[in-house]
Amino acid sequence: MNQNSQPSQSGDKKNVNAIVSQSVAFFGPLPPPQVLEQYEKVLPGAADRIITMAEQQSVHRRQLETKVIDSDVKNSKLGLCFGLIIGIAALISATVMAFFNITVGGGLALFYVASLVGIFIYGSQGKKVAIQEKKKESKE
Repeated sequence: MNQNSQPSQSGDKKNVNAIVSQSVAFFGPLPPPQVLEQYEKVLPGAADRIITMAEQQSVHRRQLETKVIDSDVKNSKLGLCFGLIIGIAALISATVMAFFNITVGGGLALFYVASLVGIFIYGSQGKKVAIQEKKKESKE
């Protein structure tokens, strides 16, 4: 450059530095085929190991989901059984109270029956709401 800070006719060159950044993102258990191919070039057998790892993770996830579903079904059945036992015990105790002419027995029986019916109605409505929310999520 000359003193006037203007480019000279003699062909002075300017140095230009540029920084280029590239990012690649992928979603899912496996990278795109091009990335797998690059792994395979760097480390032979790596692509097979990556695919095997993704398959094992998928099997593991399905096993966990099955265990959760089985546990939910078991807990639901236990809840129903214990609810039935408590309801029967409450009705028997209320009947015994009524038999011995204790006036609280009739009111107690109504209270137990009403509370059990309320719990079943509330539980079934909660399940319906959960199913509807899952349907909405799956549509999106």
